Amino acid sequence: MPDYTFSAPHKPLLQQGEKVVWPTEGVTLRYSADSLEEVAEIFHTTVENIKELNPDWQDNYSRNGGRYWDLKVQAEPYTVPENNVVTVTVNAPWVEGYYDRTEVSDVPASLDKQARAALASAYYFQYHWFGMHAGFMPFESVEGLPGWLQGYATDGAFYTKFSEFSSFLHTVYSDAWIDDMLNMDRAPFAEGESDTILTIDGDRGSNIAYCGHVFTEPELQPDGSLTFYQVVLTCESEDFAGWAGEETIVPDTATVTTVRLVPTENGWRVDALELPN
Repeated sequence: MPDYTFSAPHKPLLQQGEKVVWPTEGVTLRYSADSLEEVAEIFHTTVENIKELNPDWQDNYSRNGGRYWDLKVQAEPYTVPENNVVTVTVNAPWVEGYYDRTEVSDVPASLDKQARAALASAYYFQYHWFGMHAGFMPFESVEGLPGWLQGYATDGAFYTKFSEFSSFLHTVYSDAWIDDMLNMDRAPFAEGESDTILTIDGDRGSNIAYCGHVFTEPELQPDGSLTFYQVVLTCESEDFAGWAGEETIVPDTATVTTVRLVPTENGWRVDALELPN
């Protein structure tokens, strides 16, 4: 497993630092969901009200993804929460690539130490191996593999033995999350011969309008899970021209995504998490 260091609890700081001004007057609150009924239930409103807030709601539906994207969910401005966070540094010193050895993430301060480490590990894994980049590097190419698999991980990768990789995953994620990742269409990893890891090699871009993210307070649910929202702040103004200038940016939109931790005999495991950008 990687090494971890934890800061003291502190107020959240937006990830773009001094380039971003805290949105004191509130922002537009948005949410993506599989159905309008789901949005109405989560935000204690009606489908009719969601349609009124989103006159173009039909255009926001992606038949490819099967979701309604970025629906406005309340008329009044949303006050961005300022709940305390803890900064967790995750370090895997055996990884060859300098950029991929370390990830620094803020997580809710009200989580216990084990839950903080699990959530920070999930951010680390998803940013470096299952998000911005997908797959382990370095790897040795192999022809004729199924799906998008391109080869097997070699020394210097995050893991080279599938058994060790599986142990990491089961220390961080729920069984259901792991099953979904390994059995999805175009799965990014698979077990190869002699305990090797078959891997893909891919990259994606990020949202240039991203200003940072904060969290609502984790709440214990009747099923024993901890659930809260990751509040992703962006600037959707037509005047936004990127980060090269000297002017400061005020986020105007918050898109919330669900974070869920489930209890196991060995501690909390991440069951739902999306990268914020």
